[in-house]
Order: sequence, then C-alpha cells, then structure tokens
Amino acid sequence: MRLCKSPALLALVVATLLVIAPAGSAFAYTFETLHGFCAHDGCPSEPVGAPVLDSAGDIYGMTRGGGKYGMGVVFKLVPNGNDYKGYILHNFCARANCADGSSPSAGLIMDVDGNLYGTTPGGGKFGGGVVFKLTHGANGWSLGVIHDFCGQKTCAGGYQPKTELSYQGQSSGAPWDTFAPLFGTTDYGGTNGRGTAFELLTDGSLWNHQVVHNFNTLAGPTANPGPILVDPSGNLIGETHTGGKYNSGVLYRLAASTWKETTLHNFCNPPDCADGATGVGRPVMDASGNLYGTTLYSYCNEDGCNGGVVFKRTTGGAYQVIYRFCTSIECADGSNALGLAIDAAGALYGTTSDGGTHQMGTVFRLDYNSTQQQWAYTMLHTFCSNACKDGDMPAAPPVVDAAGNIYGYTPEAPGSNGTVFELSP
Repeated sequence: MRLCKSPALLALVVATLLVIAPAGSAFAYTFETLHGFCAHDGCPSEPVGAPVLDSAGDIYGMTRGGGKYGMGVVFKLVPNGNDYKGYILHNFCARANCADGSSPSAGLIMDVDGNLYGTTPGGGKFGGGVVFKLTHGANGWSLGVIHDFCGQKTCAGGYQPKTELSYQGQSSGAPWDTFAPLFGTTDYGGTNGRGTAFELLTDGSLWNHQVVHNFNTLAGPTANPGPILVDPSGNLIGETHTGGKYNSGVLYRLAASTWKETTLHNFCNPPDCADGATGVGRPVMDASGNLYGTTLYSYCNEDGCNGGVVFKRTTGGAYQVIYRFCTSIECADGSNALGLAIDAAGALYGTTSDGGTHQMGTVFRLDYNSTQQQWAYTMLHTFCSNACKDGDMPAAPPVVDAAGNIYGYTPEAPGSNGTVFELSP
C-alpha cells in the first residue's frame, strides 16, 4: 500500500499552526431546529444537499425518500411564527416509470425568477437520472425534464448525476442569471465509464447537453466526481472520491473553454495520510483565489476509516493542511468532514458526519489570524443534544447567508424524518 508522506508535504503540514478554540470562546452561536419532517407514512424523509434561501427567508430543498410515491420530494419551508410551515412542491415518481426522476441525492439551485433546478440519479426516460426545472406559475409549481441520462454505466453521455448544478457567480450567493452555462457531474458513464463533467446551455426554450470531460482515473473503478466550483475565469474545479495516483481521489481543474484537465493534487492512500484521502464536497475560493476543501478520511485501520482534513491550495500551487481532525474512534472535534462554505471575510464553515461530544457530528468554523499566521478551529455545535432532538449525523455541508447565519440539514432525528437547523451569531 503506497503512502504519500514526502518530506516537503510533511513540512507544510507541520508549518501550518493550528489553534483549537473552545466552543463559545470566540463565537457565541445560538442553535435552533427550524423544522422537523414528520415521521408518518408519506412524509418527506432524509433531506439532502444544502438548503437554498430566497430573499424572503423561505428555504427550499429536496428529500431522498418519502412523499406521495416514496421517491422523494421538492419542498419549501416558509417562516410561520416560531416555526416553519412546510409545503411539498413536487412528489417524484409522479409519472409512469418515474419519468420525472426519483430519489434525489443533492441540493437545488435557484434562478433570478425564483425557478428551481436539480438532478436525480434515478428515473427519467431511460432510467439513468435527469436534470429538471421546477417552474412557479399562476397555477402552482410544474416540473419539466431538461435532460434525460442514458440508463447504463457505459453511456457516453453520462449516467447517474448525483451532485447539484453549478454556475459562475454561485459562490457569491447570487441566483443563476438564466443564460450562463450550467455544469454538473455524473458518477458513471462517459468514454471511460468513470463519470463525466457536463455543460447545459439554453437559448430560453431549448436545452443543449454536452460532455466537457470524461474522467479517467489511473486506478479504481470510478472517479466519483463531486460538485463543481466555477471560478471567476470560468474554470471548473472539483474533487473526486477515488482515482488519481494513489486511488484516493484528486483535486483537479478543467480550463475554461478547452476543458483541458490539470491535476492540482493527488490525495494520498491510507492507513495514515498527512494530506487526507477521499476528496468530498465542492471546493470554495477566497477573494485572493486560494482554494479550500475537505477530505472524508485521513486514517484507516481494522475498525474503519475516519478523520479527514481541511486543506488550502494557494494561488502559487502550494498544498497545505490547515486542520486535521482527530483520527481516533471517538473524536471530540468531529470526524469525516463533508465540505465547506465560506463567508465574505474568508471564514470557513463545515459539518462532520461523525465525532463531537456525542459522536453524532458537528458544525465547525475556521478563522485565519494574519498577525499570528494561525488557523483557529471553533466547534459551533455538536449534534445529539437534548435526546437528539437537534438531529444527528449531517450528510452535507452548510450554507451561510449574508448575515452570518448558518443553515443545514440532518437526515434523521428521534420522532422525525430529518431536521432543518439554523445557527445564528
């Protein structure tokens, strides 16, 4: 088993100073469960992806299961006193053979007119998943399929889109302008059968789908590409779960227009990885062009894999681990990071699916002190408090609004099919 423990990399890790700030010492956040999905038959279950917020404070999202047909829903939550009232905008599998899609696994995006767009890895005309548009009209919401993916892993056009769509300007929180290209990834298919990156263009009525990259890992059965960051220059940047030099995933860039691939970093192969293994989540970029992201693991043994890191790749190309999560079975600071959000000041926010005081996941924040040249970690919340009524084991990164409020989902909680939470400063 190959390990990537080069002296240069280890020097970067050691040189990166970490300060762990006790929860509440630097930032006082108030946790609130905004909504719990009911636990009866037909209730939406297991919210996926990150929430989408509109200017009125309404929250939009999808669930993997539940709803009228048991195949997931698109929902809207509207502030209602001290709670949020839920509305189902679409029940998936409402058409014969689930032609409208089924079992979403990622979040939504919203355009400037308030319409919603997303993907499902199942259903569609050929059974290989869809990209859809949900339009709000005078008579309610109506779903239209933008693109149907072929139903086999060998399909040249891609198979099973499992990530949310991306567009230029998305990082600022601005809605999609309706004419810039949309991008996404599929888990399988393409020339090599190992996933694709695709582009969707529209003239306002017709949509054109084009594969812009075929993943071709050097090892492993598939690259499992995550969601894409579209940078200000139009380059596509992402992480893969597997493949690359050590079969633990890569950080990559596809050059705008030509889509030429450059590997920015090969994640290393456990059991003990200084730089992390298994890339996860969409990378984020600060105002200076530096990239940040997470890996799911950093350590593996006979009991399984855990840990994970938060990393930075500078504009000059240096890779640095800015925080490494504990690698024991019970990690107080969290384990298995799921991706990041970034605010205007450059603070990083994330979730872990494991670890914390009750071993049910955490929400955390990382801040850089330019004077001390140190990154400070603060745990903002540890899940499974008060008999787990706050939910447990979040499965996606959070979203941060302009006021600094943090929103996210947990897929389950006692007596409910998942929760929507808010952390407010």
